[in-house]
Amino acid sequence: LVNSNKRHCMTVLDWSIIAAYLAAMVGMSVYLGRNQKNQDDYYVGGRTLPWWAIGVSTMATQTSAISFISKPAFVALKPGGGLTWLQFELALPFAIIVVMVFLLPFFRKLQLVSVYEYLEMRYDASVRYLISGVFLVSRGMAAGVIIYANAIVLAVCLEVPLWITIKKIAHRCCNIDL
Repeated sequence: LVNSNKRHCMTVLDWSIIAAYLAAMVGMSVYLGRNQKNQDDYYVGGRTLPWWAIGVSTMATQTSAISFISKPAFVALKPGGGLTWLQFELALPFAIIVVMVFLLPFFRKLQLVSVYEYLEMRYDASVRYLISGVFLVSRGMAAGVIIYANAIVLAVCLEVPLWITIKKIAHRCCNIDL
């Protein structure tokens, strides 16, 4: 058992790993973004990405801090509900395969960037705006949960009050997104 009185401070090794990770992410971003000339290159990889790269990207889009923080705890600790959630997580790769086999060729053929463009083409602009709005509201609420989950971990690791980590993460997210 872990001694609950022991302080969990970040060591030099911990900070070194974090710094190396961040440097690698910045380096990869610069390297991979060097050939982007227009919006088509940025949003859809110039429409030249192989199927496996799109699959990995789609899978990564489904992953967040919540994936690593709450889902394992939910599966392990939820009475009678853990296996149901685990089933969902294990089915996700198969769902991505279905998307790659059936939906990706369809959207590529139509030269679309998003499903919202398809909704406008199939129905009208009001449907596109409605579904886009619902998505934005749901992602906004999910962002609050993601910020809170990350803030809890950082508050424990850095030994600072929770409100400070919430404020710092929210500030950083706004600066990156804008």
